Amino acid sequence: MQKLVGDLMLELRELDKGATWLDREMASSNRAPIVRVGFGAEVDRAMKQRREALVAMGHARRTPDNVIRAPGDLVKRLERSEIERVGKSMAADKHAPFKMNDEGERVSGVFTGTTNLVSGKYAIIENAYEFTLVPWRPVIDERLSREISGVVRGSGISWDFTRTRGIGIGM
Repeated sequence: MQKLVGDLMLELRELDKGATWLDREMASSNRAPIVRVGFGAEVDRAMKQRREALVAMGHARRTPDNVIRAPGDLVKRLERSEIERVGKSMAADKHAPFKMNDEGERVSGVFTGTTNLVSGKYAIIENAYEFTLVPWRPVIDERLSREISGVVRGSGISWDFTRTRGIGIGM
């Protein structure tokens, strides 16, 4: 329980860096009921602080009757903002441009590693011209340092792992 409280406090310190568990929980239609004692009281307090922070950052608004409202795509906006910020920062280190992907866009390149963001774990896909960050899934781990491709779908990616036939040496 102490670790959970510590993780929760870390999320509070990382308020403006991406979509947190608190954001996902607040946006969920299947929210777990919170008992406002013990750890439940800590979660309730953290959610109130997060709502206030979202208003302060301009991601949510307070109505005249003092209710805080956020857009339906808040989690997606926070994830995208974090990916863009981190990608631009990584571009300076990699000396290669960062490319932000849009829905339905094909991504292809060499899977060179992963990075952990507040919003989750992301795969680094590099090609000859640029690199991109896409949501990581365990299925791609065995393809590290190999060419992969897929299509961006919502907050995920549909990977295409079919083998091509032709003359040449298989890898």
